[in-house]
Amino acid sequence: MFQPQAIQRRRREINLTQGSPENRGWGKGYQSFVTDSRTPLDALSDLTNATLDQDNLPRPRPSLILMGAQPLGTALGFSTYINTTTGTPVKFDISMQVIAGVGVIHTRKDGATWVAATGVGNSYSSTAIVNFCQSGKRVYISNGVNKMSYFNIATSTIVVYTALTTPSTPSAVQTGLAGSNYNYRYRVSANNAVGESAASIAITQLVVLPRESWTPASQFITVTWSLVSGAVSYNLYVGTVDGEEKLLVTTTSLTFRDDATINPNPFVRAPSGNSTDGPILTQMWNKDGQLYGVGDINNLDYLWYDGGSGATGDFSPFNGGGNVGINSGGDTIPTAVRTYRTGRGEPALTVLSRGVAGVGKMHHVVFTSTVFDGTTINVPNVNEANGQSGTVSARAVIEVDNDLLYPTGQDFKSTGTAENVQNILSTRSIANDILPDVQRLNLAAMDKSCGLLYENKAYWSLPVGSAQNNQIWVKDMSRRGIWIMPWTIRADFMWLSENNVTGKVSHCIYDGTNVLEFTRSVAHQDNGVAFRSRVAHEGMVWSGSGMTMAAIQEQRFKLLQPAGAIQINSFGLNEDGAVDTLASSTYTQATSLTAYGQMMHSDGAFPALHSGDVGPIDFTSTGVAVVTLEIDETVNQLGWEIIGEAVDIDYILSTTHTNGVEIPRSYFGS
Repeated sequence: MFQPQAIQRRRREINLTQGSPENRGWGKGYQSFVTDSRTPLDALSDLTNATLDQDNLPRPRPSLILMGAQPLGTALGFSTYINTTTGTPVKFDISMQVIAGVGVIHTRKDGATWVAATGVGNSYSSTAIVNFCQSGKRVYISNGVNKMSYFNIATSTIVVYTALTTPSTPSAVQTGLAGSNYNYRYRVSANNAVGESAASIAITQLVVLPRESWTPASQFITVTWSLVSGAVSYNLYVGTVDGEEKLLVTTTSLTFRDDATINPNPFVRAPSGNSTDGPILTQMWNKDGQLYGVGDINNLDYLWYDGGSGATGDFSPFNGGGNVGINSGGDTIPTAVRTYRTGRGEPALTVLSRGVAGVGKMHHVVFTSTVFDGTTINVPNVNEANGQSGTVSARAVIEVDNDLLYPTGQDFKSTGTAENVQNILSTRSIANDILPDVQRLNLAAMDKSCGLLYENKAYWSLPVGSAQNNQIWVKDMSRRGIWIMPWTIRADFMWLSENNVTGKVSHCIYDGTNVLEFTRSVAHQDNGVAFRSRVAHEGMVWSGSGMTMAAIQEQRFKLLQPAGAIQINSFGLNEDGAVDTLASSTYTQATSLTAYGQMMHSDGAFPALHSGDVGPIDFTSTGVAVVTLEIDETVNQLGWEIIGEAVDIDYILSTTHTNGVEIPRSYFGS
């Protein structure tokens, strides 16, 4: 006879471990795009002032301490340069500091006292951020306000480019060409190490025959002009139409006999503007000994380039320099210049431009050379790359593993060759996991952001809901590009400084007052003041639906090398939708014990160490602690956090383990 029986109610055991070696620790790093019950077990909901150590294990970030002599005034820029004039490379820091209301260039070596550069030109804007670029044993200084200048490394002096005056109207005398059938116009301009002055007013000369019919030995026009102070050479132009005079010759003399044996260069017209004081730029970049610059305040679309190693800082077209428009009249403005490549892998200058709402463009510039009548002309060829991704900050563009990483304003992009696609660069987002954070960036202040690559980690200092940089975000390329963030640090500038004696490399920042470096020599403090760190996972569930309830018994946290007062909390979402603190504990350890296992010499009873046998091992314990939180609560979702709020705190979170049982047919909200 059939006897109905109640279905036995079974409860599934919850036995969840996070951070285990087989799961590569917390290998997905920080994620904010997925929240609550969607957060993967190997991701973290918060890494405030923390990093990932060893095999992706959370640990409080390095501390900050003062690095060497401090600035003498408010700083507007930092960088480094190498002095090779003595035969031995010597590394220096260089900065702009506001002294008595003006910006003054200072240098230092190995963290010693800052020393002001000499020269009457060492006086700059007191507010404009400066950028430094070394080339030709000079450090060029750009701030978008002051005239082009450079720091002469050999003499520690500042040299400011000075404009040449426009030459006066030349004189012309004909020989053997008396008549009035043809009228030739001559104009002269002056050159210095930077560019070319405006051309003079034309002198006209009437002759009987056209130039192509002259007999050189007996028929010619002698043109003479006056000395221009500071000029190193002069350009003579000839033509028959006002404003259409073309380059005839470049000479260091103050006179020239035009006997028609030289043909005018049809590509070079007499200039109406003066470029002898150089363009005023905001950014410069050195590629293979050639300088490139953008941010010309008078011509925002220009890319400038000098003549290369043989004509460093000379932007005159007569020495290989010049300019070219990038998307002239378009909806983007060149912001950054970098050494990169095309999709085919060919070296190319790459220009990143800023557009509206964080949308921009990328252009490649490849130079070809042509020779006309003995004159070499460099012709820049500009091609727009695929994709619509520029940048809002030149100082935040980082080259990593043959990719360019940079913020566009409302995203972070990586530009590299697309997989299985030839001849094309693929610009893709690298910020999908942190979109809520990216959306809090202040686009209006993103031009102040900066970045660097150190130990295969990309560091960005960014304005997050602020008018100044107030957080550092880290993308760890050695850990599959995971995000580690946020570090609540103000860093107006970041750079790497190298000590000439010890070889130590310091990751330095400037926080608006002090120069500091990251260190593990002290724990959980910035310049002696404790910072707050938090490591958290806020969305642990135990079923695919994420809706079942569970009776959680305990959570265990294994800490390696713990030191200081470490607060650990567990919290959960109860059946009524409220978040309760379930358990809390503060683990305190005054010291962190470290040691290592050592093989002992044999006393005869055991194999000797040097015999090749293992022998006995004397185990000495490292600093290890297991903190248990007794919970005994019914929840739908579980979270935990580890908080540090005092100095001298340190730990490595090895694993967390959660025990409990799932309650079948018991759901959140029922």
